[in-house]
Amino acid sequence: MRLVALSLVSLAALPANGQTQEPKTVRIDTLSVMDTLYHLSGGGANSLALIDEINGGVVLIDTKPPGWGQPVREALDGVTDLPVTTIINTHAHPDHAGSNGEFGAAALIVAHENTRANMARMDLYSSADAAGLPTKTFTDRFSLLEDIDRIELYHFGPAHTDGDVIVVFPAKGVAYMGGLFPSKATPVIDTRNGGSGVAFPDTLAKAVAGIQDVRLVVTGHGEPPVTYAGRGRRETGANRPWTGFMTWEDLKEYADFNRDFLAAAERAFRAGLSVEEAASALELPERYRDYGMEHARANIEAIYDELANR
Repeated sequence: MRLVALSLVSLAALPANGQTQEPKTVRIDTLSVMDTLYHLSGGGANSLALIDEINGGVVLIDTKPPGWGQPVREALDGVTDLPVTTIINTHAHPDHAGSNGEFGAAALIVAHENTRANMARMDLYSSADAAGLPTKTFTDRFSLLEDIDRIELYHFGPAHTDGDVIVVFPAKGVAYMGGLFPSKATPVIDTRNGGSGVAFPDTLAKAVAGIQDVRLVVTGHGEPPVTYAGRGRRETGANRPWTGFMTWEDLKEYADFNRDFLAAAERAFRAGLSVEEAASALELPERYRDYGMEHARANIEAIYDELANR
């Protein structure tokens, strides 16, 4: 069965105090009506799922926050009864990797070696009975499956963290960027886990130069413009463009945005401006007028710290 769009809601179990928790909603969409690659939204971060019918399992790219394993599984039940056998983590953050341990059949969990090290320091994975740490790591490149289902993993250097992975489906022309391209907005730079505001533009530029023939870019975050209210009733919100799907040209622009942001921060640093002054005086080209700037001040501070320690 192939569904163009499906919305499923899972109600969390009653906690000890008898109060119900907020329902966790995962929406699943096919990227192509005839394909086996699905997009899963909800939980704050995007995920992808490839139905690997040849080997009898599902490859899940990012598992969402802790407690979202069952809603993801229920969404997948609408399109397949195959278990999740392989997990790929784009980086260590719990909103992308928090439900790793909730897929017991997943014998293979793949991530960059730095991501595994970052996860191992987190309480979520560090207890004696914790599950979900990657079982297979790599440094620069890694491949899974073959032919139309082939998956290529790339690491080009530090940016959001020091273990960011781009997941590419070459035969499908699709790339998932995770935290490297969260949306058209200032990214989060997690310096505690090796992130770098100075390296961010170069890492993106290497990705643009090193990956070929991608048409559709799935960002790490972004909400779909279509919502479903009840069985079969569809409501489309006005003025709600989906920031979760982009083109390769959008990625090139995002690389330029981060380079221009870095250049502005470096000019302010050399001029002796404080972080607050630099944030207040920040001016970027008009082409970025619609970009979200929520993390602008934090990113200037991160860049200042790197420049000061050179």
